[in-house]
Amino acid sequence: MVISYTFVIQQMQNYMKDKSKDQLKSTRKEAKQEIQARLIGDLKELTVKYGEGSKKLDKKIEKESKQLAKKLSKKLNLKKEKSAQEPVAASGQ
Repeated sequence: MVISYTFVIQQMQNYMKDKSKDQLKSTRKEAKQEIQARLIGDLKELTVKYGEGSKKLDKKIEKESKQLAKKLSKKLNLKKEKSAQEPVAASGQ
C-alpha cells in the first residue's frame, strides 16, 4: 500500500485546523464563564448598594448575565496564544 505525500500533508493540515478550533472553543468558553461571573458579581453588588436584593432578582441577574456573556464571547476576536516553545522577543537587553 502506497500513501502519497500530499495525502499525509493534507492529514497534518486537517489535524492542525482541528487543534486550533478546539483551542479557540475552550478559550471562548473560559471567556464566557469569566464575563458571566464578573457580571453577576458586579450587578448583585450594585443591587445591594441601592436597595434590597431578592431571590427573584438574583435569578433574573444570573439568567440575563448568562445570555449576555454568551453573546459577547461569540463576538470576541480572540488572539492566538503563543506557545511556550516560541522564542520571546528581546526587549532591548
